[in-house]
Amino acid sequence: MSNNIELMQHALGINERNREPYRNYFLAGDGHTDDSKWQELVSHGFATSRPAPDFVGGGVLYHVTDKGEALAISALPDPKKRTRYGEYLHADYGHSFAEWLGINLPEFEYRETGFLTGKYEYRMLRRCWDYSTDIAGDWCETKKVAKASYKEALRKRREDMQHD
Repeated sequence: MSNNIELMQHALGINERNREPYRNYFLAGDGHTDDSKWQELVSHGFATSRPAPDFVGGGVLYHVTDKGEALAISALPDPKKRTRYGEYLHADYGHSFAEWLGINLPEFEYRETGFLTGKYEYRMLRRCWDYSTDIAGDWCETKKVAKASYKEALRKRREDMQHD
């Protein structure tokens, strides 16, 4: 009977995460392997059947009854608890996952080293929510060196906080 319940769940479009039916049909063409299972569901009052329209090529169209729907929904496993990332996706927040978690990500700044020279310096920094600088590395010739400088400044900050 569990395979039959899965057929009804499929016909209703329900699963562990989506417990609200959004359809109610199953088209079994002539000689379909699940036809006998559906006939058993019909005989127990869990489904109804009728000939499928000609434009779909014949066969049988099955619909789950209210009794079958109640059984199919009750047989679903309990939904799993959402992960934090699942909560973020469900929240439709419109920002990055890090922002949703309240993490202030570092960013790069750049500046031209001279007037119209085409050469730049970079630094990596993290800003507070009011756009003041929380922590920053030194100005460097490459992003790679700027990132290393930022990591060193971050390490020193953490050490200072441990000693306080």
